Amino acid sequence: MKKASTYFLIMTLVAFASCERDFDIALKNNQPQLIVEAYINNELPFYNYVILGRSQSYFEPGFENISVSGATVTITEGTLLTNNTYNWDLASKRQLKEGRLPQFGNQLLPGVYFDPELLTNQSNALKGTPGKHYLLEIDAEGKQYSAITTLLPIVPLDSVTTGFHYIDEDDDTTQEKARLTVHYKDPDTVGNTQLYYWSTIDSRQNFGWGAMGTNRFTPGTDDLVNGEYIHLTLSNGFAIGDSVNYYMASVERKVYNFWDSFNKARSNGGPFSTPVRLQNTVSGDNVIGCFSGFSLSTKSLVIK
Repeated sequence: MKKASTYFLIMTLVAFASCERDFDIALKNNQPQLIVEAYINNELPFYNYVILGRSQSYFEPGFENISVSGATVTITEGTLLTNNTYNWDLASKRQLKEGRLPQFGNQLLPGVYFDPELLTNQSNALKGTPGKHYLLEIDAEGKQYSAITTLLPIVPLDSVTTGFHYIDEDDDTTQEKARLTVHYKDPDTVGNTQLYYWSTIDSRQNFGWGAMGTNRFTPGTDDLVNGEYIHLTLSNGFAIGDSVNYYMASVERKVYNFWDSFNKARSNGGPFSTPVRLQNTVSGDNVIGCFSGFSLSTKSLVIK
């Protein structure tokens, strides 16, 4: 990721390009970072995976990350003891590996790590349990990285309803659409946070949490609605007749904070905007990313 300060320096040099005096300023080459995108959830084994990439330096002509292959990636289940230490169940340790899954036409996806049981015994593939803690360990290119996440108790979705019909004037077909309202009771404890995802007919063949629709800008604090019944209407429109799988993920505050900072960084307004620092949850040298524990509650419906 290019720092806003570097952008600002370039713009400053352009502004003074008409001056007669030359300035010889050396721009430092950014240190490449390991980028970690890791997930563990309680419902969808195919959506428990780790993606490893390497950022490129500032002066590289391309903008894409470089896949990191050949890493050793493991996830271990454990419990939190009363003295705030973890008891890791070594018998539960799963090694995730790069592979060829039928969902991708048996094409190898470099840098994407899955539980091999998805190929041989899907019913035994890695799946999280609410209330448990999970340790991610990565050995990549001679360096070690780690992260811990927790699957919180599930917050049940009572229902997802449709309404607020309108004609989408930006759609060439003037498609009638509706909005979804999510109904659930907020737990009677302060600090609950949720992320929201959905898949539709058009996106059903795509893969990964990043391929789903999402609204991560929903406020992640429940101080004002603690213990109250929630009716949350999404701003997104859904075509009448479409089928939707809706996922509400209860997450730790640190996971919510990472994705909130990620969205703010992604929509950052250029070199003159306030720099955004990603709320990293992964330990190690020159690494950025998040190990996201999703306690899912799911509803499927047809838009009416």
